[in-house]
Amino acid sequence: MPVFRYTAVNRKGKNEKGIIDASTASSARQILRSRGLIVRQLAEDEEKRDRELFPFLAKILYRVPRKDVSLFVRQLGTLLDAGIPLDRSLHNIIEQTENPYLKKALIEIRGDIIEGESLSQALAKHSAIFPDMYTNLVAVGEQTGTYEKALLRLADLEEANLRMQNKVLSALFYPMILIFILGIVMVFLMTVVIPQIQELFATLNAELPLLTRAVIAASKLFTIPWILIPFLLIGGGIVGFQKWVSKPAGRRQFEELVLRTPLIGTLIQKSLLARFARNLGVMLESRVSLIVALQVTARVVNHSIFSGEIIQAIDRIREGSGITDGFRDSVVLTQMVRGMLAAGEATDRVAPMIVKLADILEDEVDATVQRFSTLLEPAMMVFMGLMIGGIMGAILMPMYNLTKQLQF
Repeated sequence: MPVFRYTAVNRKGKNEKGIIDASTASSARQILRSRGLIVRQLAEDEEKRDRELFPFLAKILYRVPRKDVSLFVRQLGTLLDAGIPLDRSLHNIIEQTENPYLKKALIEIRGDIIEGESLSQALAKHSAIFPDMYTNLVAVGEQTGTYEKALLRLADLEEANLRMQNKVLSALFYPMILIFILGIVMVFLMTVVIPQIQELFATLNAELPLLTRAVIAASKLFTIPWILIPFLLIGGGIVGFQKWVSKPAGRRQFEELVLRTPLIGTLIQKSLLARFARNLGVMLESRVSLIVALQVTARVVNHSIFSGEIIQAIDRIREGSGITDGFRDSVVLTQMVRGMLAAGEATDRVAPMIVKLADILEDEVDATVQRFSTLLEPAMMVFMGLMIGGIMGAILMPMYNLTKQLQF
């Protein structure tokens, strides 16, 4: 059913904004009138419609980059810390915001605040942009009168998460680029060079070595309609993979496979732990309760295995266990992480110890990325050399034999 956004005046003469489900705009107006509202504006919520009809495409079209969110939080915290009122601070930031979807959300947030809502309540209405961690930290800050400090902590946290994400992606991006380049070179050789060389050898009645015959046979797979087969296989593989990981059991199997993969598994595990420690530490330092902090962190890590372990730890903590004992069956936590959690628990300094743990883990991710890149770059170059060199060898070997025959 379509969703409509409306602006109306209620019986008390105050403006009221919201959303309503209705089959048509006329039906929406009738429903609102029956509630005693005078409709000023009514329009279908295209973003919500697209999110329901095309969820994957909507994630791309209506995406607000995390760096934009981080910049907004940093700016808002800085302006509030300088003594500028919340309404005025939001107005200034809205004027400078370029992303249309973030700007739209900020305009609605400012409107809600003007009408009497708190910042945490206004942020909670835009959970796709501002997750639970934002509303929890800001709500605690509002209670203690230090929500500008909470915003600055959130900005630090978002920036740390972005740095971690970029490091992991940069480590995986380079081999993907090399594979892409190799694919282009291979397609060019197989579709342009090899067919021309084959015609030359056929004209000369040259005897071809096994390697050359194998390469020529492989090149025939790159001709229409055979060239469609690899693309169909790749496309089918991608669709099958997406369906597999979209199911809880399939996603868990994939995550287990990744964690067991040498180097990559270690990198993913350490980045997960660093994200876990950084988010949990910031919330605990902001006076968020341990249970709530773990609940939010379970959603933030975005990893079904680790999220399940965090939820299991929450249940044990509710039953009276400590945080270290809560994670006793974890396959993601390393021995070093367990040791630091135990030390923090023993000295009643869990929050500072977890923040320190985040610093250590982020340094380890840096070292792992460097080691991964150092080992992968030469390995990829050797692989590319063998593939391209094998094809060139298949071309040059018959030519060398022909040259020897002509000499005699």
